[in-house]
Amino acid sequence: MMAVDMQDFAYRRQSNYSLEMTRMCTSLTITDAATHLLLGRTMDFPTKTPWQLTYLPVDYHWQPITAPTEFTFQYAVLGGMRATHGHYLIGDGVNSAGLAVAELYFPVEAHYYDQPVSGKLSLSPQDFTSWLLSQNSSVAQIAQQLPEIALIGVPWYDQEAIYPFHWLIADATGTYIIEPTTHTLTITRNPTAVLTNTPNLAKQTANLNRFLHMNPSDRRWLTTQLALQAYHGDVPNRTIPTDRFIKATLWRWRDSPDTLVTRSCLTKFLQTMTIPKQNDHHDYTHYYGVLDVDAQAYRFKGIAHPTVTTAKLPELMRRSTNPIILAKE
Repeated sequence: MMAVDMQDFAYRRQSNYSLEMTRMCTSLTITDAATHLLLGRTMDFPTKTPWQLTYLPVDYHWQPITAPTEFTFQYAVLGGMRATHGHYLIGDGVNSAGLAVAELYFPVEAHYYDQPVSGKLSLSPQDFTSWLLSQNSSVAQIAQQLPEIALIGVPWYDQEAIYPFHWLIADATGTYIIEPTTHTLTITRNPTAVLTNTPNLAKQTANLNRFLHMNPSDRRWLTTQLALQAYHGDVPNRTIPTDRFIKATLWRWRDSPDTLVTRSCLTKFLQTMTIPKQNDHHDYTHYYGVLDVDAQAYRFKGIAHPTVTTAKLPELMRRSTNPIILAKE
């Protein structure tokens, strides 16, 4: 059973939602000229409280809504967050072990349990992001602990709808995804290094192959990569997830050789993916940012504020043992 159905239906009805009109979030990773791993993302998710660049220290205590006891941050985290009801919801971040995570909207395909599962750590989708960054130092550690995690379809502390997410995860070993299309969670390598929204990565890659006039069932990434580099046609520019996936993948593999990429290059590309606020539409870009996984740094640009804020986790750890809000959307 898909535990998110009724709550998600309510959100779709309120926002005139349809799968083809989903316009929320783009993320990708790339290695820059200094061989630093960068994670870039736009945050287009509607919220009641503002997104803010926030630092949470080692030993910070947090209470998952489905867990009976508090957790303590094993690693400091710097990321895009929002504060509500005395809790921080983490939309993305990098931790002091060099692990980066971004959550993205994943309607229709996300499966959650209805109730906590005996013998497992049961977490809401929002708390799962906090668990990933605060309790894990690497993709390998996540993979080892993931069989003990159950995602539960419950509203979070602000009592909004049950939101469906999937996750882009990166460390020194590469880029990965967790897509909860079944109750059993797995972490798998993402050869495209790109993630948008529904459909799932396998369907996105098949659609990319069709766009490149390849066999959709061809799963040899090297073949797709060569086709991307050889493509000279138009670039799709609609805001739907499938077009954004193709556009970001073309930029990642055709237009941006690693030897030339800088944080500024990635920032300029993210600007082309932003969605302006229009009337009462729910979906628009609140912020975009570039996480330097190796330097544990974040370059944050809120759409409503002209100032670009850059913060570094090692400096913040020396500066404070308390949470700090550094910039607002």
